[in-house]
Amino acid sequence: MIDKARIRMALGGTSLLLIALIASCNRDVRLAGRNVPSVKVRTVSHFGLTLDRDSSPEPVAFVALKAIREDVLAGNEKDREAALAKQFDVCAANIIQAKNRSSIKRDPYIYNVVYHWAPTVSHYVDNFDLDWEQAEKRLVRRDPPQEEGVKGQFEKCTVLMELDDPTGDAGARVVMVLWLARDDGYWRVVHLGFDNTSRSIGT
Repeated sequence: MIDKARIRMALGGTSLLLIALIASCNRDVRLAGRNVPSVKVRTVSHFGLTLDRDSSPEPVAFVALKAIREDVLAGNEKDREAALAKQFDVCAANIIQAKNRSSIKRDPYIYNVVYHWAPTVSHYVDNFDLDWEQAEKRLVRRDPPQEEGVKGQFEKCTVLMELDDPTGDAGARVVMVLWLARDDGYWRVVHLGFDNTSRSIGT
């Protein structure tokens, strides 16, 4: 005789397993055990600078780069998480999410984008400035033409900085580029990389 209670229990267990498998497909297993924040764009203060809606892009870029340097040079996980938290504070979270064309949810998507900032430029962190007065002399802002009347258009710019190669090879100098945009009225970093067409900023 068939035990109906056991059948119901078996079917219930199978349903729960399917739900768990479906849910796991929407999660990045590499984020297991990590503190994935829900980033809010807001006024923050780091390294003696307050970054509010009146702040220009250059100090935002400086804070991002100094936080990345702390991330790369961190000696333990606690310091690394603290440095990463500062990077989240200066990321253009809403704009980054607006560019999300994957099935990954908002918070893990933003985490993955910002988490990879440090590896992208880690080779050059010893050439980053430790104080704002020195960094201000090296950071160069460029404003692209803004397209009038384009739906979804937002104010954006780039901040450039020349970086010497750690080997001392003058021919290996690079130009790092930080792409920034106004997110809810704040200048914040969207992503960063390098200008592959030039080794100096020029005029």
